Amino acid sequence: MSFFVFLRAFLTSQISRTNSHYFQLHPQHHPDFPLIPTRRESARNAKKTVFLPLFFVMKTQLCVSLLLILSLFHTNLAKKSKTKSCKRTAFSRHTTNYQAWREQMTVCDLLQDYDSAVRPSGRTPYNDTRGAVIVTTSLNVRSISAVSEKNMEFVAQFRLRQEWYDDRLRFIEHQGLLSSDYRNFEFIHVARDQSLWIPDTFFQNEKNGWYHMLNQENRFLKIRSDGKLIYDRRLTLHLSCSMHLSRYPMDHQNCEIAFASYAYTTADIEYIWDVPAIQIHEGANGALPNFEIASFKNGSCTSKTNTGTYSCLKVEIRLNRVFSFFLLQLYIPSSMLVGVAWVSYWIDWKSTAARVPLAIVTLLTMITTSHAINSNLPPVSYAKSIDIWVGACVVFIFFSLIEYAVVNYMGILDEHRQMRKAACNRSRLSNVIDNDNFGESLQSLTFSPQEKKRLIRRRPKKTLELQEGDFEAIEMVDRGPPRSAGLMEEGWTFHDTTDLVYIGQRKRVELVRWCSVLSSRGRAERIDIIARIIFPIAFILFNFAYWSIYLEEEDPDES
Repeated sequence: MSFFVFLRAFLTSQISRTNSHYFQLHPQHHPDFPLIPTRRESARNAKKTVFLPLFFVMKTQLCVSLLLILSLFHTNLAKKSKTKSCKRTAFSRHTTNYQAWREQMTVCDLLQDYDSAVRPSGRTPYNDTRGAVIVTTSLNVRSISAVSEKNMEFVAQFRLRQEWYDDRLRFIEHQGLLSSDYRNFEFIHVARDQSLWIPDTFFQNEKNGWYHMLNQENRFLKIRSDGKLIYDRRLTLHLSCSMHLSRYPMDHQNCEIAFASYAYTTADIEYIWDVPAIQIHEGANGALPNFEIASFKNGSCTSKTNTGTYSCLKVEIRLNRVFSFFLLQLYIPSSMLVGVAWVSYWIDWKSTAARVPLAIVTLLTMITTSHAINSNLPPVSYAKSIDIWVGACVVFIFFSLIEYAVVNYMGILDEHRQMRKAACNRSRLSNVIDNDNFGESLQSLTFSPQEKKRLIRRRPKKTLELQEGDFEAIEMVDRGPPRSAGLMEEGWTFHDTTDLVYIGQRKRVELVRWCSVLSSRGRAERIDIIARIIFPIAFILFNFAYWSIYLEEEDPDES
């Protein structure tokens, strides 16, 4: 190295001396020459310039060319020395660890004629034929976090471990590289600045990623005496995951980690799984707020492109979504909003200021909740289970608003009809009073069936005329079912069809009473009474159908 430095300094000095000698002979060619020559001197200098001695020019060009070649050679040599920064040193009392010193000296001996750009031949201690390099791989998953449905990705932190054989790095004892203090199949460490051939593994579904460098590069490379290398590295990746959200938030997602060789085909590199292939850290589930790792399995695959067929491996991880969060944050509050909307059925239909804001506020709250949910989800072309639930809640709340519009309209119609009937009755009574024969005129009055019912309804209850069957039913209810006195005294239990008749007649009376109460109300009140029963029953039936469909276990093959 010192020879090249001396040669470059010598060539530089020769170029400087040549330029200095030339400017001494021709000072007018120097750039700092102060005098401005006359026209005659300029012509004479031009003639001298044409016939300059070629010796100075050739000497300068030769020195510059040699200096350029020397610089390029020195740069290439520096790169090689940087790649193989290994220097043999003798063991002395200043060396504190003999084992580490012997390892580095062994690596220096192995890297004398080693080229890290050339892949191994594929020969192993168990197979002496050349072929593809067998790379045994395993994964130690530290955590899986930040599962994003909107971006269709998840973040995984794991350690990638790869093992392969390189016959150029064998250091068994008969080669004379080790002393008796080394045993066969013992690993030695390779320094970070010592370059060895490493498989060009890349992750096929990676979006972004980085190696961990705090506070040093988190990786190690070891060599065994039979030429086996172990490469272990810690990294974090943003990986894409194709999610199907039709059952969201009761869904299960299958995400995978797939990796292969970037440049080497199956003829050069073949990946296989180690045993055990995958290890999941105990705290891996702790980083998932809405998911838990249900299962995982490893498999192999091949990637075919225009440049050839590449060996690849993949890990399929099944993630189950934690439903309790959505139950507390979405399903229970939305059900309560629907119940609040039903409170308007118990409010008088004339209280518009109370019923309309109640329905509108609950409707807007439900729509806002729907937008907040969909803002964290990607736009998909199919309906999700959460869309069906939110849509049904919005429909029930909207129908409560429509129900009040119908009730209000029917109530106004009833009021107008009663006003017209009252005016008509007053005119009829005035005509009857003016008639001298009041009794005959009163008997001659004819009323429509609806007017008769209204007049009968206004009479006292004692004067109501019931049908003959209704009187019989009421009498039977008052009397109770007939019993045999003798049998009752002896302790016998009496069973007869009259019990069933009694129960049936009682139910009939209750139904008649309820219908009479319902018919005595206006149409607006009747609609409210019916809505108090119909809407809760419909919502309960919807819940039964919804949960029976979506709580059914999903087939893993379909997911």
